[in-house]
Amino acid sequence: MNTTDARRPLSPAERRPALVRGLFALLALTLVPALLLVGERVAGESAERRVAIVMDEIALAEQAAYLGRDVLELGRHYQALGLGGIALYEDTIETAAIKGRLAALLGREAYAVAAALGEPRPAVAADTTLVRPLEPGAADRLLSNSGVVPTTLTLAGETWYAWPGDTFRTRPAGADRGQVEAWHAAGFEIAYRPRNFPGLQDVGADYPAEARYLIYAGLQVAGHPAALGQVIDVSQDYLTAIIEGTPQDGMPVVAGRVPTARLLTFNQDYLNQRLRPAEVVEKYLLAANERNVTIFYLRPYTEEQLGDMLTNTEELVSGLRRALEREGFVVGGLTQLDVDYVPNAALRAGAGIGVVVGLVLLALAFPAPWGLLAAAALALLALVVAGASWAALALVSAIVFPVLGFALLRHTGWALLGATLLSLVGAALLVAVGSDRASMLAIEPFAGVAATLVLPPALMALQLLLRWRRPATWVRSLWGYRVRLGDVAVAVVVAGVLALVVIRRGNFPILGASEAELALRSALNELFVRPRFKELIGHPLAVLALLNPRWPAWATGPLIVAGVIAQASILNSFSHYHTPVMISLQRTLIALALGVAIGLVLVPLARTAVTLVRRWLNADAEAEAAHAPSSDSSDT
Repeated sequence: MNTTDARRPLSPAERRPALVRGLFALLALTLVPALLLVGERVAGESAERRVAIVMDEIALAEQAAYLGRDVLELGRHYQALGLGGIALYEDTIETAAIKGRLAALLGREAYAVAAALGEPRPAVAADTTLVRPLEPGAADRLLSNSGVVPTTLTLAGETWYAWPGDTFRTRPAGADRGQVEAWHAAGFEIAYRPRNFPGLQDVGADYPAEARYLIYAGLQVAGHPAALGQVIDVSQDYLTAIIEGTPQDGMPVVAGRVPTARLLTFNQDYLNQRLRPAEVVEKYLLAANERNVTIFYLRPYTEEQLGDMLTNTEELVSGLRRALEREGFVVGGLTQLDVDYVPNAALRAGAGIGVVVGLVLLALAFPAPWGLLAAAALALLALVVAGASWAALALVSAIVFPVLGFALLRHTGWALLGATLLSLVGAALLVAVGSDRASMLAIEPFAGVAATLVLPPALMALQLLLRWRRPATWVRSLWGYRVRLGDVAVAVVVAGVLALVVIRRGNFPILGASEAELALRSALNELFVRPRFKELIGHPLAVLALLNPRWPAWATGPLIVAGVIAQASILNSFSHYHTPVMISLQRTLIALALGVAIGLVLVPLARTAVTLVRRWLNADAEAEAAHAPSSDSSDT
């Protein structure tokens, strides 16, 4: 295929360069409001960076029991190493009974007690939950928060309260005031963990005043679904934790109206069996630097598959504190409540105009009418995915700008830098139109993330196909094309790469990183902000295509598409609004520098390989020709 083929259709951008220059000028003007908004956000992110370290009390108590130590004394031991807070759960009937605050029986157990005492059998079902206080006020919260009024009965001369069903492990029984006061007096910050239950009443009435953080236990916010208004009212003096990777019913409603902070934790079994202290520290540090996580929720080791549980926990706590302080974080209580960034609506609208200009430029990059159809389809997709919102404009920006550089610029050695510059323009517009409190706290995640990684390379492939041939020509050529094994192999590789891009996205991908990749990531983290691997692969392949313009189009086309995947990854980085803007920028520039360097190394290697293969094929062809029968020979 030859790009000078007379059959190649011209795009509107090629026919009207003056129009394209005018649109680029308008795009530059829209950068002014966009950069003002980006600057405001960066200024807010440059404030003192504080993080809090808290530990799960239930897991700590389990470890203390294994070690034969008092849980508060063991907590003080870790406090000396850097632990600042303790996470205390709201009691259930079962935990309050274990502590001796309540007496609790099931109905069938009450039958046995009554029979032993010679009393009449209680008129309750066998699975009824019966409770009576053993300390003054121990049952007050149970009585006030229940949507079902308990019945009362007398057993062994004492008054018992009875609820239908076995709710030992699930019915909230309120805070253990003695426990809260003991840990608070020991200098620990208190993270309180309320529980939800159907029909819960008077939500938040007993949240401890000593607590600093609310971390809801389970997969629902306390009071969900009917009492979220009460939750919002009582949560204003606390920081409500948004647990990364753990959606909780009711949280999107509550988090939008209360002070919040992002929290990261790891499952107890995963910690015990898979994660050594240094690995955990690295994961927490990455979350602090790149995802704006400010509450680190630790669980101590409670098994010894990876070594001594006490030693490992000591290394985890002390190592985490040292690593955070080395990175410039202040380890201690969080003093700044929430994200207070509120974008100016007029500046946001100005940046939105820039996104629309980018969409028009994309339409002009395709031969008519395909560009108009592509732009209209993208606009419709954004409206379907995100509605008529700022998020829709952000999605358009994330899809359009990775394509513009390679679609509009000549494919010379400088095209990679031009394409990256345009991607950064798109990133500035994306940050400007998409950043607000809800998005920066990940309350409202970016809409259409998968589309931002798949559609840009697909659009680039389509644009390249239309650049070389008219659609009808492609149809005629492909209809009678004989598929060869090599074509199938290339198709499988391309499909595999695209699938890998999709399933490797996010913090909890379907397919995790290999040990070699994790080691390389760790080494890069020691040097600087870790670049994204999609860019470290895509940029070099783009360099390979741009510096070998004489290669056939079927060879350079897929390499350019790979380069667009790298550009899409740039926009994807900035679409993680909870990541500080300067971190995303550093990551982009580092990946570009490394990618160009790798590409410059690959170019001579690839040229040498092509030359050697060509010589080998030519030599084989000459040898075959030499052994072929002469055309003028005759049989005798």
